[in-house]
Amino acid sequence: MQLTTVPAAPAATSPLRAALAAATSALLAPAAALAQGTAAPAATAPASPTPTTAAPSADWKIDSAVLFYNEAGGRIRAIEPVISARRTDGNEVGMGLKVTIDSLTGASPNGAVPQPVPQTFTSPSGNSSYTIAAGAPPLDTSFHDRRVALAASMERPFGEAQRLSLVANVSSEYDFQSLGFSAALARDFNDKNTTLTFGLALEGNRSKPVGGTPVGLRPANGALPERKPDETRNVLDLLLGVTQVVNRQWLMQLNLGLGRGSGYHNDPYKVLSVIDGGTGLLAGDRYVSEQRPESRTRVSLYWQNKVHLTRDVLDVSYRYYQDNWGVRAHTLDTRYRFELPDVAKGLHVEPRWRVYRQGAADFWRGWLVEGGEWSSTTHRATLDAASADPRLAAFKAHTLGVKMGLATSAVSEWSLRLESYRQQPDRPGNAPGALQSLDLAPTVKATLVLLGYSTSF
Repeated sequence: MQLTTVPAAPAATSPLRAALAAATSALLAPAAALAQGTAAPAATAPASPTPTTAAPSADWKIDSAVLFYNEAGGRIRAIEPVISARRTDGNEVGMGLKVTIDSLTGASPNGAVPQPVPQTFTSPSGNSSYTIAAGAPPLDTSFHDRRVALAASMERPFGEAQRLSLVANVSSEYDFQSLGFSAALARDFNDKNTTLTFGLALEGNRSKPVGGTPVGLRPANGALPERKPDETRNVLDLLLGVTQVVNRQWLMQLNLGLGRGSGYHNDPYKVLSVIDGGTGLLAGDRYVSEQRPESRTRVSLYWQNKVHLTRDVLDVSYRYYQDNWGVRAHTLDTRYRFELPDVAKGLHVEPRWRVYRQGAADFWRGWLVEGGEWSSTTHRATLDAASADPRLAAFKAHTLGVKMGLATSAVSEWSLRLESYRQQPDRPGNAPGALQSLDLAPTVKATLVLLGYSTSF
């Protein structure tokens, strides 16, 4: 017996890492006997849903959902429809196909620091510009993205008391493509009360930024910007897991995740401000392209417990994450599923409370100081790596939500999930001059609505 939940990556990780986590979740889910869904990520971008009601045995199972995500203040908005189909034959061989299409629009932080005067930035394409009001957080209003992802999976018995799962996935955006493969082997022991799982995921991707790939820690404006060809990155993830039936009411899972990425890790659309150390105003080269290390090693430990009470189910999980960039993160996620047959047959309500805390990467900087970390004479930094990306900063976040599900037949269910997300970044210390009176760590508020439908035939 296995749980379906696989820990998601923290907010500091790239979209690639989030996609890998989703792929691993899809890989392991078919073997589950107690389906409750996946954990949502700490990042502002939402994860794809999984169904929550186990249907009777059937040849085909169809899961579909549409997710709506909106950040306050005209920031990121997302619409993501997802549909998956899975067929299992009489030999317990399962085949599945999943299609995801998402569209993101709105305004995204570009990494620059607010100023007491308006700021004007050139769009990544270089064909237009946008102006930020005095004191406002610099948001790239030209941000938009569309992605199409396809995943094909297979699961089958592999020897006695063993199951092999395989997943191949491909994802395409206008400036980013990825191709991945995952495999997992699960073995049951102790009359199927204990399951050990080993999973491996490989992914390669290519980044093709609009306007070319900026050279890290080089001026990002004027006649000096330097560009280079498309960049690539490869990622390897390993998952070691054990699932234990403690007693008739208690199911427990413990996962250890190990990962390493090598290649291009920068966000090509993020910059850092160059400021005067006394006044806090822009100085010299004004803006510099970010630079991150070319490799990243990650370790995570995930512990989940599901307890079946008289009628309801309590789900509590904790996740610890760290990497060699200096990011440390803690996640506590609690759900309680109320079964309400007295109100309506097949109705359940599941409140959720999630707390997340993250420390900043070692190379995170709110800005670069002219004459210290940056020289506009040589156009060089004294640092090997620097980024002002808020996803790499220290912050805490809370999620409050509720999910409602209604089984309309023995094999079909509708569900609706509503969540409110609030992220509070830590304010950078020692802000000089004019920066002391500005909001350097604006709160991010977001609303998520997810409508799902599952059926079997």
